[in-house]
Amino acid sequence: MKRTMLFSATAAAALGLTACGGESTAGVGGSFEGLGNGEVTEEPEVLVDLTGELVDPEGSVLGTATFTSTDLGTEIEVEASGLAPGDHDMLLVSEGGCTEDAIDGAPVADLPALPVTELEVGRLDTLAGEFDLDLLADEDGTSLIVLPLDDEVLAEGAAWSACASIEG
Repeated sequence: MKRTMLFSATAAAALGLTACGGESTAGVGGSFEGLGNGEVTEEPEVLVDLTGELVDPEGSVLGTATFTSTDLGTEIEVEASGLAPGDHDMLLVSEGGCTEDAIDGAPVADLPALPVTELEVGRLDTLAGEFDLDLLADEDGTSLIVLPLDDEVLAEGAAWSACASIEG
């Protein structure tokens, strides 16, 4: 009985606090001023997302690479499956399309290694410096390249384990 009353009192207090108007509210990508009548005085900043499929040299889809522009920098999220277990170095290069020559493109950034578990699943979520996402997706595009491990055997002619092309 005491638990029910305590829960009811806590729920009532929480509901009362959320019903208050006229306070500044933080939103995704910015903040806005809520007015008592529901109007918003400043629109929240809209974030920009770019996503590319992460593929192996034969073209099989292994996962995704997503770039999100935030107030703190560019968030890069990579999810993959089917890669050799270990820490795979990654880099961004200024040539899109994930061709065999993409690895020779001008480097845009070195990224942290993608940790891949024994179950061949990798995930990395990192905050990088400021990238102009429009430039990453320009007509030349950009490739996120997952490099092979030192002892990894790749398909003939392949220079990378996986690649995601970001193009406009």
